[in-house]
Amino acid sequence: MKIIKLTLFYLVIFILALLLSLAGVRPSISLGIFILIAIAMIYRHIHIVFWTNNMKLVDKLVKDRKKHPFFSYLYAVAYGTKEDQIHSLETAIVKYKQPAIKYNYKFIKVIMEENLEEAKDAANKINKELLTSYAKCYIAALEGRTTDMRSDQLTKPWMQPAIEAVYASTMKNEAAFNQYQKESIDFARGVQKYVLIHTFEQMKTDL
Repeated sequence: MKIIKLTLFYLVIFILALLLSLAGVRPSISLGIFILIAIAMIYRHIHIVFWTNNMKLVDKLVKDRKKHPFFSYLYAVAYGTKEDQIHSLETAIVKYKQPAIKYNYKFIKVIMEENLEEAKDAANKINKELLTSYAKCYIAALEGRTTDMRSDQLTKPWMQPAIEAVYASTMKNEAAFNQYQKESIDFARGVQKYVLIHTFEQMKTDL
C-alpha cells in the first residue's frame, strides 16, 4: 500500500511538472511551487504529530505508519494487547541509540512490567528534562509519595494532571482519576493526546 501511495504521489508530481512546462512556466517558478508543496506536506505532518486536536487525523497517521518503531508503539497502545505494547517498546529500545529516547522507552516498558527498581534506574539514565522529572514523578505517584510526585519541572500543562491521575488510579479513587485524566487529555495535543486517551482508557479497567 505504501509503495502504491508513493508511486501515485510521484506520478502526480511528474504530471504537474509536465503541465507547468507545457504552459511555459519558468523552471524557477516551478521549483518554487514544488518547494511550497513540500513545505505544506511537512507542516501538515508536524501539525498532526504535535498540535492537532483531531484524533481521527492522528489515528490515520498511526495506522499508515505503524511499521515505524515510534508509530508501532502508538498503534499497539490503541489496538494491541499488553504483550504487543511491550514488544513494540523492545523494538524501539533496540532501534533508538539516543539515551533520552532509549531509556524513556525502557522506562515505559518496565513500568508496564511493574518493575519499579528498573524503572528508577531507567529514569536516572534518561538524563533529559522534561522526561526525567516526569518519570520520577510517575514512580512517586505509584509509590504514593505525594510530595515527590509534584514538581515545578513538569512545565507541560498535561503532565501534572497525568501524574495526579496515576496516583488516583493507584489509590483506586475513580472520581479523582476521571477528573485528572480528563484535565490532562484536554491540555494535550497531537500524538501525546492520542496516547493519553488510550493509556487512561486501559487504566480504567484496574479501578
